[in-house]
Parts: sequence; structure tokens; C-alpha cells
Amino acid sequence: MNTSAPGSRRTIVPVLIIVVWSVSYLALGLLWAFGGPGYPFDAGRTGAGGTLLDPLPAAVGGGLLVMSALVAGAVAVLAARGPLNRAPAVVAVVAGAILAVLLPDVRIMMTAGYLPVMLAAALAGQAEFSMIATMLTWPSVNLLILMAAGVSLMLLGARALIRGSRHPGSPAGALRIGRYATAVAVAVPVVYAVTRFGWLLGVPVGISDQFLADIAEITPIGAGLSTLGLLGAVLTLGLVRPWGENWPRWVPFLRGLPIPARLPACTALAVSLPITSAGLMYVRKKLTGEQVGPAGAAGELGAWLPEMLWPLWGAALAVAALAYLARRRHPAHARRP
Repeated sequence: MNTSAPGSRRTIVPVLIIVVWSVSYLALGLLWAFGGPGYPFDAGRTGAGGTLLDPLPAAVGGGLLVMSALVAGAVAVLAARGPLNRAPAVVAVVAGAILAVLLPDVRIMMTAGYLPVMLAAALAGQAEFSMIATMLTWPSVNLLILMAAGVSLMLLGARALIRGSRHPGSPAGALRIGRYATAVAVAVPVVYAVTRFGWLLGVPVGISDQFLADIAEITPIGAGLSTLGLLGAVLTLGLVRPWGENWPRWVPFLRGLPIPARLPACTALAVSLPITSAGLMYVRKKLTGEQVGPAGAAGELGAWLPEMLWPLWGAALAVAALAYLARRRHPAHARRP
């Protein structure tokens, strides 16, 4: 593996992740395609799965995973030999987006968002600890593994495409785009929070009184997730505000120092992936007539409409993060006094 240049050294970790994933899922895909145990998707048994592979037989799903592993492995080999050309870079981004965004479902977001909320609810006696264990299953872990491989592929492809770009734009243009994207990325979780906090307070926002009574036991969980969303919305504002570039005064030891540009950008990008995946799953289910939300939610607009906006939220958050990174890393911004 060529590691003579700094850019090449930054590819080591994603290349290694992709290689390990490719070898592992090539073997697992073949095992599942021939009826082996441990297949992590629904395989059409109930028709209630949330991923793109769930409705398919295990033989088909396993075969698709084998093909994905071969493509990812080929990209990793090319990246290990040197910078990717445009064609394999595009393939890496597309394949990575399929693995990290299109294929998964809401379980990744549930694990990341609901787990701390459920733990707090269990400690407060509002939920059973057994409900937490249901989130940490092999199918859920499998989706996290797929997302990690997909992100690594997208990193390799995006770096190659950015390296070949000759028109980075201006900091002012990046800030303008970032402001529009940030406005959307803040508005969507606020809309979601209005409904869930309303329910917690006994106000049937977007739903009927009867439906609110039916879901009264789970409204604290939705409000807890909304709290995390609102916290994320506040942090998202930092992508276009001065306090998002330098540590605030109340941060010990770091106050006034520049915030590394990659820290907010990569955090926002990481959060945008499960948000988009979850939203796309809800959209797919709604378009195919499957149940979205609790039982009886089909006629309750507030119970499912906010989730339909999540792909927009995730995409806007990703654009805001990329605009922030482009602005911070622009030579004109770096020379600013």
C-alpha cells in the first residue's frame, strides 16, 4: 500500500475497513445465498421489514451482498495503489450511499437516539429494561456494519472527487448555501418536536384525542427523542455562526481557540446518515401502503407526516456540513485576520 503522501496515509483506515468488510461479507453473502444461518434480513417471512433487502429471499439478498463486497473490494484495491480516478471514485460514492443510506432503515437511528432515552426512562421507572435489549440485535448491528463500510467507501470517493475539483467557490458562496441548508435542517426537527412535546402535554397536535389516549404511555419516549433533535438543531446553527468556528468562553481550557473544521462537519455528516435512512424507510412504507407509526396511525397526520420530512432534514444537514467545511478550508477564509 502506497503511504508516501499525506493524502495516501488518510486512506489507510477506510481502505482497511472496506477490505475487512469485503472479505467478511463475501463469505457471509455466499453462506446466506446457499441457505446458511444468521441471515440478518427479514427474507420476506413477514413482509414487515424496513430495509430494501427485507422483501427479498435470502438467496437473492445474499447474492446482492456478494456483488457489493466484490465492488467494494475492487475500490479498496485501487485506492491502496493510489488516488482513485473519477470513474471508480463515482462508483465508490454511489456504492457507499447504497450501503450507508438507501439500504438501512430506522433501526440505526433508533439505536443511537432511543437507546439513551430508553435507558433514562427505564431508570425513572417509565419503561422496561427488556425493551433496551430488543434494540441490540444482530440485524441492528449488521446495519451499523453496513453503514460503516458505506461511509468508508464514500470517504474514498469524495476525497478523490474533491481533489480533482478546480473550482472550490468562495467563502461567501459557501456561507450563503450553508444558511439555506441550515434553515431547513433546523426547521424539520422543530416541527417534529412541536408534535411530540404537544402530545406529552396532552395537546393532540395533528392527531385525534382518542389516538393520543391510546399512545399516552409512549409519549415520553417521543418527547425524549425530540429533545435530542432540538439539541442537534441548536448545534446545527453553529455551522453558520461565529461560535461554530471558535470554542465558546464557557468551555474550559479551549475557550477562544479555533474549532477543528472537521469536528463539526464530520459530526453533522455522521448524524445526517441515519436520519436520511430512517426517513427514506418511512417514505417507502407510506408509498407502498404499509403501516407507519403505531397501530391506527394511518389517519393521524401528525403521527407520520413529520417523519416524511426526515430525508430533507438529513440532506440539508449534509449540505450545511459540507458548506461549512468548504468555507473553513478555503484559502481566503484561512487568511482572514
